[in-house]
Amino acid sequence: MYKKLLVLFGSLLLAAGIPILTYLIYVYFTLPDVKLLETWTPPESSTVYDYRGRYYGDIGVERRYYVKIDEIPEKVIQAFVAAEDRNFFKHHGIDFGAIVRATIANIKAGRIVQGGSTITQQLARNLFLTRERTIRRKIREALLALKIERVFDKRKILELYLNQIYLGNGAYGVEAASRVYFGKSVKELTLEEAALLAGLPKAPSKFNPFVNPELAKKRRDYVLRRMLEEGYITREEFEVAVNKPVVVRTENRYRMSDYVLDMVKEYLIEKYGDLALQGGLKIYTTIDKDLQTLAVRVLKKGLKRVAKMVGVPYLPETEEELEEIYKKQGKKLAEGKVYVAKVLKVEGEVAEVEVGGRKFSIEVKGVPLERRRYVMVKIEGGEPVFFPDLQGAIVSLDVHTGAIRALVGGYSYAYSPFNRAIKAKRQPGSAIKPVIYMAALLKGETQISSIDARPRTFYDPTTGEEWTPKNYDDREYTVVTLRQGLAKSINTATVNLLDKLGFDVVLDVGYRVGLDNLKPYYSLALGTVEVTPLQLTSAYQVFANLGVRCRPFLIRKIVDRTGRVLEENYPKCEEVLPPQETRVLVDMLRAVILEGTGRMARDLPRIVAGKTGTTDEYMDAWFIGFSPYIVTGVWVGFDIKKSLGNGMNGARVALPIWKDFMAVAASKYPNEDFPLPEGTVIVPINPKDFVVADETCEGVEMVFVEGTQPKLTCSDIRNLITPQETW
Repeated sequence: MYKKLLVLFGSLLLAAGIPILTYLIYVYFTLPDVKLLETWTPPESSTVYDYRGRYYGDIGVERRYYVKIDEIPEKVIQAFVAAEDRNFFKHHGIDFGAIVRATIANIKAGRIVQGGSTITQQLARNLFLTRERTIRRKIREALLALKIERVFDKRKILELYLNQIYLGNGAYGVEAASRVYFGKSVKELTLEEAALLAGLPKAPSKFNPFVNPELAKKRRDYVLRRMLEEGYITREEFEVAVNKPVVVRTENRYRMSDYVLDMVKEYLIEKYGDLALQGGLKIYTTIDKDLQTLAVRVLKKGLKRVAKMVGVPYLPETEEELEEIYKKQGKKLAEGKVYVAKVLKVEGEVAEVEVGGRKFSIEVKGVPLERRRYVMVKIEGGEPVFFPDLQGAIVSLDVHTGAIRALVGGYSYAYSPFNRAIKAKRQPGSAIKPVIYMAALLKGETQISSIDARPRTFYDPTTGEEWTPKNYDDREYTVVTLRQGLAKSINTATVNLLDKLGFDVVLDVGYRVGLDNLKPYYSLALGTVEVTPLQLTSAYQVFANLGVRCRPFLIRKIVDRTGRVLEENYPKCEEVLPPQETRVLVDMLRAVILEGTGRMARDLPRIVAGKTGTTDEYMDAWFIGFSPYIVTGVWVGFDIKKSLGNGMNGARVALPIWKDFMAVAASKYPNEDFPLPEGTVIVPINPKDFVVADETCEGVEMVFVEGTQPKLTCSDIRNLITPQETW
């Protein structure tokens, strides 16, 4: 009887086992070829450096730096083995004991609390399979692990695993994680730091030390305890390590990218395509890391100040901040108040939003909202109206090379990655005026030449109507000098000067300095063209460099993973304006600081020059200024064309930001005056009669092209008008 039962049972096993075995053999031989791992080159990060060779940031599909197993300390290897696969050096790809232990633990808990996958299985899953929770995937994972163990030794498997594993905060592999969390290479990790990293694969978000330091410490201490149990560390080492706090890097810990890194990334993809995506490059930029940090700080500070002045209630760092405000605000909507609305749907230039528990349709003309979940609205007439973001930009260039030293394209990259410094086209307002005054100097005028500043009427082809320019605060003038016209930014004088010169010479100067889109309209004198902050700052670089234009550039050198130099860039400069007349213009722009609209910057302990810019209805506020070594431009405005408010001009809005930046930036260079080219002279001019000052009168030193300075002195004038004794 028993014999028959055994035969029957054996027959059943054989009947069931043959198909299962056949299936396993079939799956095994249809699995991917694991020998492909011999030449596996995962996508790595490319490292970006500033102009001094200091680390600036990373770019790439995945933040990863591949390191050989011999470069990874034993304590790091031991920490991962203890935490993830204690029998790694004993099994052949599958740990049946671990599977049994995990099954028992999961049954007791009534849920999944443990996994039985080995390090080799994790590698197989991450490189060849998906994360679907099916029996088929688990079978393929186990068989792949067996194949991998047949082809590669344990240390090679560990090398692949430790370079592939995701450890949170955008870091793939132990080297990237070491840099992200501790700001150093994996070779430099301490025991407790190695244990912290080894605790992350189970749940990188849950044990994120930036967000959950207490949970991260508990997990770290668990790994240390496992290392003690496995004999990797002594009791004394364990006690010392578990009593240490979790200390992680705080500098730029959330910065996955910024405006500069985006520019580098776009450049690489456009020029190198797939090679850029593979990573492993070293990119040396022209950025000064210190000035870039300064620019971010002063722009935030300045925009917060402006926000208070113009009634903007908050400037969000992230969209999550808007979400928190949205959740906390009440349902009652007060007239004139600003609220956060949830974006439900966007169709063309109309968005459906929810605010105060109700749905509304609002116009969002000119604002891309496809990826925005929340926006600000202002209640007007009981209905929400889109309220744009208050934004700004800073660009700073080396005067003598055109190298970009700092560039910030908005208040917060995390909130809005749109780079206004290079992509936002805005009207420059009065900041365009130096182009016109430069043209006048080329035509033989001097800075004390007179110009009629009385208002006149002109035909405006853009509107098809007559147009009469007005001055700030409706001030009226009669006759002024060119120096006064520029320093005080007198609109009527500038438009009349443009009319006297004609458009050709003005457009030619614009073309020479890189503003090739100027139009032959009289409103050009008030800056009705559109430029980006980088374009306008680059134009002023020509003035600061006394007529030598250096095209702005960001990339100095790119080196691939083998050490081969892919490209090396140098300044591209050419003389586009004569240095003599340009030096006169610089003196006039210096007068803007000393006598005109830029007087707020007079107390800077450096010799600087510059120009304010304000557009109609105060929609844009600018200040572009320079020392002999560095030129910086600042723009402030709403993301759509909306008034900042009455009186919110360039001097009040943009100049304080520029001043805060230049107070530090200019101090990094010698405190020298602008050079005086051959063929120019400095002459003291009496500001009342515009003749040469002598011992009988006061004078202001002004620059002239040699031969164009006045010949008469104060004494000569006095002699001419004093009656003769015989009279």
